[in-house]
Amino acid sequence: MKQIPNLICIIRTIATIVLAVYVLNNSENQILLNYAFWITWIIIILDAVDGIIARKLDITSDFGAFFDIACDRIIELIFISLFVVLKWIPFWILVVFLVRGILVDGIRGFAAKEGKTAFGKKSMMKSKIGYFLTSSRFMRAGYGTIKAVAFAFMFFAKSSYPNLLTLEIFLIYLMTVFCIIRGIPVLIEGKKFFS
Repeated sequence: MKQIPNLICIIRTIATIVLAVYVLNNSENQILLNYAFWITWIIIILDAVDGIIARKLDITSDFGAFFDIACDRIIELIFISLFVVLKWIPFWILVVFLVRGILVDGIRGFAAKEGKTAFGKKSMMKSKIGYFLTSSRFMRAGYGTIKAVAFAFMFFAKSSYPNLLTLEIFLIYLMTVFCIIRGIPVLIEGKKFFS
């Protein structure tokens, strides 16, 4: 029972890899892209499910929180990399996510040495605005929703509705802005781990 949330993380990560490989090799197949739209929603919804199960069964752990974040990061980078390789989005977006991810996760690694976590009661964030932007359920859910819509609707726009591409690119840029805004407080408050 204790490993159910981690197993869900593994399943959704593998599903993302398999989906990316299929789309990469069949990016013009409209039927596959329509399936990719729905599969992406399932992958994203499972991200919420693993957390709900962990809290309901009271089996949350520091490792589980780390593993969830790691799987989220892998899934995020697979989708963005896929879109870049297919030339659906600009390369600089991938660079932003890579740099932000490396810096933020590195700082969170230093915080973990002091018993701090990215979210929850032992969050490394001390300022109210920093906590709100990075750790609050509202912002985490908002960012997750924007990513889910941006990732899923990219397939939808590319398969059947090219008139949605302008909206889709806006969502990708909005997701990127959220990524930066949520990373800045970690960088600012993370300075204390280097002094």
